[in-house]
Amino acid sequence: MDEKVLQQAVDDISVIKGVIERTGKSFVSFSKIFIYWGILFIFNSIINTMAYTGKFEFFSILYSYPVVNFIFPVALTAIAAILIYRHVSKKIPLVGLEKQLMKIWLLILIMNVIPPKVSIAAAEPVAEFITIHTDLTPTLFFSLAVALIATSLFTGHRQLKYTGAVYILISLLYAYVIPASANEITLLQLPYILALPFTFIYTGLFLKSRQARSE
Repeated sequence: MDEKVLQQAVDDISVIKGVIERTGKSFVSFSKIFIYWGILFIFNSIINTMAYTGKFEFFSILYSYPVVNFIFPVALTAIAAILIYRHVSKKIPLVGLEKQLMKIWLLILIMNVIPPKVSIAAAEPVAEFITIHTDLTPTLFFSLAVALIATSLFTGHRQLKYTGAVYILISLLYAYVIPASANEITLLQLPYILALPFTFIYTGLFLKSRQARSE
């Protein structure tokens, strides 16, 4: 191989390594965004759990009006998350890879608050009762794994990559091994309920610890 080409390759690798190191150091400043998102989704999970149990008449009324049901809590949660992002990013401007990483997290967040669309086409004779259960746990964990691994790749924080690998394993288990339960909340459904708040708070605290070490 030509010596100039080899030297250029070495220089390029050094530049890439330097960018990753700088991104890793600067990205930790955005730990507040993840912690605030985690707190936001704790409340969101509580609301969704209350709605799922069907013991509260308020949520039964909401389900009668799809538009209202979408606004609360889905749209309000998404708007609150975006406002948190904008508020923190104004104080600490996002630049370079940091901005692209936060866009990935925002897209993953929005993806997981959009409710699934289910349609039924049944030919006669139709059964008197049809129960449909959608389990989004595999998709939720795999999408969070993508965000964690992407963050690890561009910041060099390996612990997030390992967490993403665990999330992929959980996703596969729920997709192919663990059966879905339809009628009531069980221990097997807790990972789905806690996934978003736990991931955001965990990532935020991890970044905060890195920031404390660098200081």
